[in-house]
Amino acid sequence: MRTVYKRIYTQLLFLSFAALLSSCAKDQTSIEKKKPTPVNSFSMEVNGQEWQPGKKREDECSRTYNGAWSKLNLKPYFNISAYRDQNGKTGADSESLLEIQVMNVEGLGEYKLMGSYLKSFESYVYFIANQPDGSRSMYSNKHDSSSFTIRFEQFMERPNTELQGVKGVFFGTLYNVKNPLDSIVISKGAFTMQKTNWYNFNQCE
Repeated sequence: MRTVYKRIYTQLLFLSFAALLSSCAKDQTSIEKKKPTPVNSFSMEVNGQEWQPGKKREDECSRTYNGAWSKLNLKPYFNISAYRDQNGKTGADSESLLEIQVMNVEGLGEYKLMGSYLKSFESYVYFIANQPDGSRSMYSNKHDSSSFTIRFEQFMERPNTELQGVKGVFFGTLYNVKNPLDSIVISKGAFTMQKTNWYNFNQCE
């Protein structure tokens, strides 16, 4: 009789342990599902060297870049801003930054950036590098030249908003605004921005 009770007790103990393990596994799965997932990405190379935006905190959700849609006379245009700084600075004081503006984005395809950053509503791109000694180098697309291209490859509908997500690539040569003999090459530029018009650099859902 004792053997029977002992066997039943052992089986109940085993079942309780199995149930506990199952509960822990479900809790772990639930935690993993709640973990924020980046839906935006941005990368490029400058003169063959990888260039990644900075971080505001130590997580992939807080990368210092964004994309935004606007309209002029009912025609959409798109801006990309990206900043790199080891201290997480953004804006003109960051170590380096990229700014792209593309006017009249009415469909997928290639757009040549041939305007001037000195004018508010033209298509342009510029890259600024700030040096530790306080000096600054600014590079821009050549006006009225097809030296820089951005290609929109996909538009993505987003729930509860009229703002489309967008995916694309960019590449080209930028020239020093003070010395046109000095230039940089931007290559392998790529971006996916399911969230746009998001100015707090949160790249996650």
